[in-house]
Amino acid sequence: MAAKRILLLDSAGLTAYYWHGGHVRPEGEFHTESSGQEALGEYLRKHRSSVFYLLADVAEEGFQLEDIPYVQGGDRNALLQRRLSQYYYGTTLSLALSLGRAQEGRRDEKILFAALTRAEAFAPWLETLRSADAILAGVYSIPLLLTDCGAQWSGSSGPSLLINITRGGVRQSFFNQGKLQFSRLSQLATRGIDEIGIACAAESAKIHQYLIGQRQIPRGTVLPTRILAHRDQLSSLRGHCLNTNDIEFDFIDLADTARTEGFKDKPTDSRTETLFVHRLAAKTPRRQFAAAAERKLYHLWQARFALSSFAWIVLASCLIFSGKTALHVYELQQNIEKLTAQTAADNHRYKAILDGLPKVALTPDNLRGLIARYDELQKRNPNMAPTLLHLSHALTEMPKIDLVRIDWKTGGESTVGAANTPQTAATTVVSGGPVLDSLDVTAQLPLGLTNDLRAQLALVEAFTARLRSAQFDVRITSMPFEIESAKPLRSRVEQLAAQNIQAPKFSLRIIRKP
Repeated sequence: MAAKRILLLDSAGLTAYYWHGGHVRPEGEFHTESSGQEALGEYLRKHRSSVFYLLADVAEEGFQLEDIPYVQGGDRNALLQRRLSQYYYGTTLSLALSLGRAQEGRRDEKILFAALTRAEAFAPWLETLRSADAILAGVYSIPLLLTDCGAQWSGSSGPSLLINITRGGVRQSFFNQGKLQFSRLSQLATRGIDEIGIACAAESAKIHQYLIGQRQIPRGTVLPTRILAHRDQLSSLRGHCLNTNDIEFDFIDLADTARTEGFKDKPTDSRTETLFVHRLAAKTPRRQFAAAAERKLYHLWQARFALSSFAWIVLASCLIFSGKTALHVYELQQNIEKLTAQTAADNHRYKAILDGLPKVALTPDNLRGLIARYDELQKRNPNMAPTLLHLSHALTEMPKIDLVRIDWKTGGESTVGAANTPQTAATTVVSGGPVLDSLDVTAQLPLGLTNDLRAQLALVEAFTARLRSAQFDVRITSMPFEIESAKPLRSRVEQLAAQNIQAPKFSLRIIRKP
C-alpha cells in the first residue's frame, strides 16, 4: 500500500503531512515564492511512490443552492456542468453535490454547487505536482470533508452552525437537516484565544442575520451554534460566547471528537487542521474538485494497484492450493506405505500358509486347469430329483415290480418316438437335442410270473406306459425273456434251467427331455 501524504494549502502557504495508522506528522512547509515551489518539487520527487492529497483551507470559496429538475444520465451531467460554468466561470475546481430530492411537488433535486474560486492560487502548486509526476488523488476542501462528518459533530437535525478553528482562521459551517448549506472562513490577525472568542461571537451574529435575510431561517429562531475547541480553552471561549435571544452556544471537546474519529495524536490547542488531515486520509470523500487530467497518474496507480492486488491474491491462492496438494500427496504417500506394509505382511502370511500345506505333484498351472474342469463338471451336474421322484411314484403304484439297480448318466442325445421293443430301443436314435439326464433302471418281476410270459410282457408294458409322459421318454433295453429273432429257440424248461429259476428281470432307460 502506498504511503499517504496530505498537502494542506492555506493563506500562510503549503504544509506537507505524513499520515500513517491514525498519526499525522508534519514534514515541511513551503511558501508561495519560487523557492518554496522548488523545495516542494524536491519533496515530491523524494516521495515519488506516495499518494498525495491537496487539502484547501482558504476563504476564496463559493456555495450556491439550487433546485433543478430531476434528470439522469448525460442530461443531468450537461445540466450540472452548465450551472457550474454559469456560477463559477474561470475555475475548473468546482463540483456539484446532491442534497436529495424534495418530498412534494415536482420532487426537484436540491444541488449544492461549490467551488474554489481563486484558481490562480492553486495553479503553481498543481503545476509543481505535474512537473514532479506526483500521484495526485484529488483536490479537497475542509467544507467538503464536513459534508460527511459536520452534521454528526453539530448534533442537530435542524438549522445549526458549526465553528472550528484552523491556522487559516475561524470557519463557520451552516447545516440544515444534516446537509451542508455553505461555509465561510474568517481570517485572524494574532490567532490568540481572546481574538478567537470575539471572532466566534461576532461571526455567529453575522451568520444569523445573513440566514434571516436569505430566509433560510424564520425571524425569532434560536440558532444552535457549536464550537469545536480544546478543553483547556473552553473557559476563555465561554467568556466571549454568551447565549442571546438569537444564538445558543455549545462547546465540543476536540480531544473527544478526535478520539471518536480514530485520530491518535492528542490535540494541544483548538486548531483542527491536523484532525481534518487525518479525516481526509482515513475516510477520503468520493467527490473532489480536480479535473480528470490532474488525476491521470492516480488512475494509473489505481489500475496498477488493482493488478498487483489481484496478482497477490492469485499468488496466495496458488500457495494455498499448493499447500493443500502437498498435504494430500503426503497423505497418499502415508497410505501407500501402509498398504505396501500390509501387502508384504499378507504375502508373508500367504507364503507361510502354502508352506504348511501338504506337497502335491501338481504345478499351479495344472491345478488351475483341474479346478477349471471341476467347475465345468459342477455346472453340468444334472438335477436327478425330478426323474427319481417320477420313478418312485411309478414303483409305488405298481408294487409287484422290485427295483434292482439304477445307473444314471448325463449328455448324449434324446430319442423320440422309439419302439418299445429292445431292438428298436437299442438301435434307433433320433437326434432331438441334448438331454439333461437319463436313468438305466433294472427291475425284477414277481417269481410267480416265471412261467407266464404274457403276464410278464403285460406288466412290463404297463410299467413303461406309467413312466412315459410328455417330460419323460422311456425305452425298454431288455425284456425278462428273449424274443429276438436272432436268438435260438429254447424250451421253457431249458430257459428255467439256464436261469436257475430266478425272478424275471428287465431293464429300461428313462430320459428326461430338455
